[in-house]
Amino acid sequence: MFKIKNKINPVYLLRLFLGLVFLSAGIYRIFNWEKAILEFSQIAIFSVLPYYALIFTVALEIIGGLLLIFRKKARLVLFVFIVFLVIALSAMIMNNGKELLSNAGELFSFDATPTDVFLHFTYLVILTYLFFRTKK
Repeated sequence: MFKIKNKINPVYLLRLFLGLVFLSAGIYRIFNWEKAILEFSQIAIFSVLPYYALIFTVALEIIGGLLLIFRKKARLVLFVFIVFLVIALSAMIMNNGKELLSNAGELFSFDATPTDVFLHFTYLVILTYLFFRTKK
């Protein structure tokens, strides 16, 4: 019989997964800048200065993603991502509530769709779980 000597910590796997998700989102926005500007201009709280909101978001996603991957300041990063997602989700729901309901079949797009809200809500749940489970 084989025994597994090194067990993989599920909390670290969640942090790693989320770190990769946020890192790839930031990189994606860099390579799809015009689409990202359009995306941010459609969210009311970002519509006045979508360019600056996008720069902030890209920096947050890349730096925060890397910090989660390398297990640095994890609790702080998780808290920042929780606040960020609460604001983004609230703004999206307030601005596009009816549209969200009418586009219930949409999947994996940050275009104010039910799927996007669900996906980011899932991230929020995971971030919240990790925040309360992370000591440092």
